[in-house]
Amino acid sequence: MLKNDIYKALGLSVRAYRREFGWSQEELGERAGLHASYIGQIERGTKKISLATLQKLSVALKVKISDLLREKPVSHKPSTWEKKILGVIRDRTAAQQERTYRIIKETLRPDNR
Repeated sequence: MLKNDIYKALGLSVRAYRREFGWSQEELGERAGLHASYIGQIERGTKKISLATLQKLSVALKVKISDLLREKPVSHKPSTWEKKILGVIRDRTAAQQERTYRIIKETLRPDNR
């Protein structure tokens, strides 16, 4: 794999994991302590990232660094609780889903522990 191909493969992997969680670039950025535009550059493979940034992404996406570096990302399988949460909100209106998302997000903020 060529040098630039490594960054493109990493970016595709980050994007795939982010999408599996249903997160925007902004949300991944918040979770990783990175700016959303930087996440976009990483996903496009146009930014060469440090090991520290790779670690932040790994922690935020709840995967091993080695998983991020694979050419084909390993599929994330929803946990029992993730399935239960999806089951509760699946048949709700978009407004109800958004409100539920905001409640969960606020409840799980680091300073709410």
